[in-house]
Amino acid sequence: MDKLPKITIIIPVKNAGKTLKRTLNSLKSQNYNNLEVIVMDGLSDDNTMEIINNNMDIIQIAISEKDASGASAVNKAIELSTGDIIGFLYGDDYLTDDALQIIGEKVRENPNYDFYSYGLSIEELFSKKIIFESYKKKNISLNMNNALFKHVLNHFYRKNIFQEHGFLTPLYYDGTVFISNDREFLIRLAVNNLKNLVIEKILYKMTFHKASFTGSRTHIVKIREEHIGIADHYISLNTLSEYKRKKLTDFKSHNLSLLLVWYFYKLDFSEFFYIFNKGFKLKGFLWFIDIFKCPLSELFYRASVKKWM
Repeated sequence: MDKLPKITIIIPVKNAGKTLKRTLNSLKSQNYNNLEVIVMDGLSDDNTMEIINNNMDIIQIAISEKDASGASAVNKAIELSTGDIIGFLYGDDYLTDDALQIIGEKVRENPNYDFYSYGLSIEELFSKKIIFESYKKKNISLNMNNALFKHVLNHFYRKNIFQEHGFLTPLYYDGTVFISNDREFLIRLAVNNLKNLVIEKILYKMTFHKASFTGSRTHIVKIREEHIGIADHYISLNTLSEYKRKKLTDFKSHNLSLLLVWYFYKLDFSEFFYIFNKGFKLKGFLWFIDIFKCPLSELFYRASVKKWM
């Protein structure tokens, strides 16, 4: 029997003292021997480093320094990694029992895939109530529609794809922190026709709490504007097929329509009419259809992955 692949887990973290111990315990409980754990701390000022230092039995590399963004820290860790495949685990989150064993066996049995995808759920930190879960192949298989319009989720990547297709993009085109770098990376993989294997099981638990980024509305406008910028970037490529160009144009219109609804809700009519004009310039009279269709499609998709009971 072939040896299971070496897995590198990268944990970018800052001020996760309330949850990091559980994150690390979830790795200890895996009993996966061929494992490398790299923790990149962004100069936490709580007890995060104390937890890291107390768990060096599971951590091979721990670095605490200032980075331009979380993606910058992850990129450093990718370069330091020695695993066959690489996964990201965040300091608020944890893996389910035997997640790495399942991943490792799938990689060994299916070596011709570029990356390996799996289900994820979001639960409230204290009540443990599950508010979201997605694990169906129809939502996770890599294609333009899923990369553009559905949740990015998490994946385990073969290390060579970073070398061949580039690392995460730390900063947005205007030099600000790139919140949607995971979306951009997945779109990049879809544009380049990479293949992913989908494991239809929930292997990753993301937690939601008051101070978490998950579910926060603080960055709604920036994220939508970033999505529009990503669409513009890829639409400009001469090598793009007409199908992919159309999907990216629809993606841009989708995010413009969501911004339009947001500015109407906020009664910001100056921005409302600015976005309206951008949408009309992009799609012409079809923009009137997108104004209603796109927000509804977003609601229907989110309702389909929300855990109602």
